[in-house]
Amino acid sequence: MPVILRSRHRPDSTPEETQRPAKTAGRRGKRSRRVDDEKDNSDSGMSDSETGSYGKFNGNGRPFDIIAGLPCSLEVPQYNSALTHPLSVRDSAVLYDSLVISRRTWVRGEMFELYFSKPARSIKEESNQNKQDAMSQAMTVQIRDKMQKMCDCNMMGGPHQFPVRLFILKNEELEKRWQEEQDSKRKEKEERRKRDQEEKKRRVEEKKQSQLQKKQEKEKIMQMHKENKARAKQEMEAMKLKRKEEVKKSKEEHKKYRKTGDSAPRTVVSPLRKTSPPPTNQSVNDPKMIANLNLMAQKDSRLNTLMGTVANGEATLEQVEEFKKFIEVARKMPAPPGWSPPPGLVQAKKDAPEPGVEKQQVREQEFKEEKMDNAIKVVVKEEEKKEEEKKEEAHNMVKNEDNDTNASMAEPDKDKEPKRRRRPRGSVNEEEDKSMQLTAFQQKYVQDAQIIIEFTEYTHARYMLPRNAVLEYVEESNDYKLSWIMVHNKKEIDRYRNRRIKDMTKGKKTDEEKKAIEEEYDVYGDEMCPSPLFTPMTVVFSGIHKKFNPIMVHSVEPLEKVQKEMSSILSVGTKLSGYNLWYRLDGYDDKDLAESVRVDLTEHEYDLRGKRQKK
Repeated sequence: MPVILRSRHRPDSTPEETQRPAKTAGRRGKRSRRVDDEKDNSDSGMSDSETGSYGKFNGNGRPFDIIAGLPCSLEVPQYNSALTHPLSVRDSAVLYDSLVISRRTWVRGEMFELYFSKPARSIKEESNQNKQDAMSQAMTVQIRDKMQKMCDCNMMGGPHQFPVRLFILKNEELEKRWQEEQDSKRKEKEERRKRDQEEKKRRVEEKKQSQLQKKQEKEKIMQMHKENKARAKQEMEAMKLKRKEEVKKSKEEHKKYRKTGDSAPRTVVSPLRKTSPPPTNQSVNDPKMIANLNLMAQKDSRLNTLMGTVANGEATLEQVEEFKKFIEVARKMPAPPGWSPPPGLVQAKKDAPEPGVEKQQVREQEFKEEKMDNAIKVVVKEEEKKEEEKKEEAHNMVKNEDNDTNASMAEPDKDKEPKRRRRPRGSVNEEEDKSMQLTAFQQKYVQDAQIIIEFTEYTHARYMLPRNAVLEYVEESNDYKLSWIMVHNKKEIDRYRNRRIKDMTKGKKTDEEKKAIEEEYDVYGDEMCPSPLFTPMTVVFSGIHKKFNPIMVHSVEPLEKVQKEMSSILSVGTKLSGYNLWYRLDGYDDKDLAESVRVDLTEHEYDLRGKRQKK
């Protein structure tokens, strides 16, 4: 199982370590000597791997070396051939101890960049305990004020599951940029609202003008209809009067012929004597048209049949329209040959041999006239019906437009839009919307947020999640996979980078020029840059609410930039190889090492029991 190397600088003691429960004298003495040896190695700037021993367990003559207090080798362990009396995995306790050390390595921030930690109190500062505590507390509060909690979740790293807490690091520049964007959006929205109001008023005025113009046109049309109706009425009255005079004159002539004994001429009375006036300007009571229509009916049996159908009231709308066409043709035709407008009475044929024949001709002519009179009545009634429908439609249209005009005139007083229907309180959709809403602070960090992580089991420090990383969101499981390259000698590389940027920006006066040089400079592409020692890392976060998805997804640098930096590190750097742990030890040759490992586990379990009792 690969083991992650410790850093060269061991972490300072923490309040948890300084407040360990008292142990037995024998164990305390043995443990204190071991701690003193570690302290001496740490102070001398040497790691455990460099000293090659953890106390007296240096692995000399054994098939493994002691790395970070554990037996390790580059080769795969061969238990049967290398161990004479191999202990079981449980009795050796190496696996358990390696997991404890690995977990401690994670929670003490070996994998992440430290952002904040509580200062530890040394023995020399015990006399000034109150003053030191006050200063430490003030500094802690000041630093913690720069972070705001986002959520609690779980993190999986290697074989471990960690309950963690995520924070958002406050950034004044980011908040200022966000505020400027909000002000710009608010200003643009206000300007758009004003433009919409002006456009709305303009459309209302145009609509009012258009409706007023339409109303005037309708009134003009109605006035024309009234005038046409009055004119048609006058013509009808004049025609009635004229017919009365003709009838009266005809009667007088008949009386005159009776007195003298002469035969009275047969007259053809206008077939419109019982019709109502047509609604058009040109009256259908036209003697020439009637004469032409009689002549057409004599020649066309189909017209004669159609005229009878119309006269009996059995015609369809299509047949009435067809008969109207015949009337128009008859009106436009010239007068029949030898025809002249009758002065009132038309003399019958003088060569009729018998009075009976003359009476029969008169009766036939009267029948034809009655038939045509009825047909024309039907046409006139249809015309009057259509005219009344048009007038009713025009009246309704004007009425509706009046209502629309009144409504539009009242509309400018209502600047507010109609209220939308609100959902009932406590509805499922409303609760879902609320649960997905970010706070005002969180909305500022939807882009470019710096996430801070704190381990629940070790709250004395908080660490920064890497931004030069690849973040993959798995929607099915709502997990986030964070992958990055951990550079072990990053501080050395950063010092070189700062020196190079300082040299390159000499003589540059503006901040923009300096910033451009700093952004374009690739330290890993520099031939003089120290070779990076790296290890690829991947962790998985789960249990994060979906509303924080935008913050998480945009908490890393753009993918193109990250891939470019990773490619540079992989091309010029060196990946650290791992070690193989020896999970089994020899019962005789490694008894001291096995006992030391078991003592470490006993103390670890004792510390855990003490923490549980305090809770």
